[in-house]
Amino acid sequence: MHLLTDIRYALRQLRKTPGFSVVAILTLALGIGANTAMFSVVDAVLVRPLPYADPDRLVMLWEDASRIGFPHNTPSPANWQIWRSQTKLFSDVAATKGGSFLLSGGNEPEHLSGRLVTASFWAVLGALPIMGRTFTEDEDRRKAPVAVISHGLWQRRFGGARDVVGSKLILNDSPVTVIGVMSRDFYFL
Repeated sequence: MHLLTDIRYALRQLRKTPGFSVVAILTLALGIGANTAMFSVVDAVLVRPLPYADPDRLVMLWEDASRIGFPHNTPSPANWQIWRSQTKLFSDVAATKGGSFLLSGGNEPEHLSGRLVTASFWAVLGALPIMGRTFTEDEDRRKAPVAVISHGLWQRRFGGARDVVGSKLILNDSPVTVIGVMSRDFYFL
């Protein structure tokens, strides 16, 4: 009985001061929306495990160059090679660098965000392509013009064609051979 009385009283107060009511409702809506968005990010980044084999065993390594303003500095290729050859703590070490690429030829040109990765990247993450393969250490050393593409790019540019492996892409005006396609749920950073 008291609940019904309280609800009627609240509705009367809201009708008496419509300006205040709108501001209060919008403030509540924004607060609830912001909290929902923050929880979604926390859930995706911290709570839900990464879609890799043994995600709790993955670490990211940086060089500390705080003295020049870069507390998380990317190591040089020479330092990465030393880390990889001399590590006894890690089962393997991979390197990756983000990049922007222009995909041309065929359809309209398209800007892509991608990553340059070492051959060990796939083994470190325990990630396997759904089609084709990843590149080898020899292809990595020779800087062979090969690419493993995302599921989204495969669907968008190739219409999900099963014969995509072996086809050519033009990335930044250089021909590249597609050797693999990753699964829909694979992502990195």
